[in-house]
Amino acid sequence: KYSAQAVVSTQSTGGEMKVQVHYYEDGNVQLHTKKTAEESVQLDGPTEGARKIVEFIGRAEREYQLGINENYREMSATTFKSLRRALPITKNLVDWHKLHSLNIGRDLMNRTT
Repeated sequence: KYSAQAVVSTQSTGGEMKVQVHYYEDGNVQLHTKKTAEESVQLDGPTEGARKIVEFIGRAEREYQLGINENYREMSATTFKSLRRALPITKNLVDWHKLHSLNIGRDLMNRTT
């Protein structure tokens, strides 16, 4: 999810960009970030001023996106790996759904006896 707000005045142009990213790989990880950007833009008339503002917004969004991509690349190699569940001693993945079903079955058996 991306949202941005820009404020333009005769003195400067600036704004804030917000991103919410959801990463799912056998677990949920969410990243919420925001970045502010500001630059003095000379408004040399409506056409030239609009062009400079659009260039500034494009440059700010590009830099922000590149930063998020780099952050994800680093996090994938470090943070996400440490969040992942290690394999048990058997070196096999645990089927949590099957385990949960067995517990429910055991509970039902205990209630009937």
